[in-house]
Amino acid sequence: MAYSQTRLFIVEDNFLYSYMLEATLKEYGNFKITSFATAERCIEMLGNKPDLIILDYHLNGGMNGLEAFKIIHQKTPRVPVIILSSQTDVQVAADILHKGAYDYIEKKDNIKALEKLKAAILKVTMRN
Repeated sequence: MAYSQTRLFIVEDNFLYSYMLEATLKEYGNFKITSFATAERCIEMLGNKPDLIILDYHLNGGMNGLEAFKIIHQKTPRVPVIILSSQTDVQVAADILHKGAYDYIEKKDNIKALEKLKAAILKVTMRN
């Protein structure tokens, strides 16, 4: 059986953070990464069938992460979505997890956030 790349979408409006995520994850695993600065563009590209989506909760301009999650989850309910956020309100995390997000990771500590993100991605790729 051939090992295929995991198709990963990153939705992050902060270019430097997006670039850091992409560079780190490319070193970590066999990913085909597509990055988007807006949720709208990600939603337009769902036909490319991502295996996993990493979605920023706070997106500037246009649709925010929660609105985007609802649409993504409606259109592709089997695609795990990991929410990344600087939001530290436990209730926000609980609400979005209850709505079906695969995981919610706080960005406040980049190193811990990356480790948690890697662990969540590993869980997703192991189940597929």
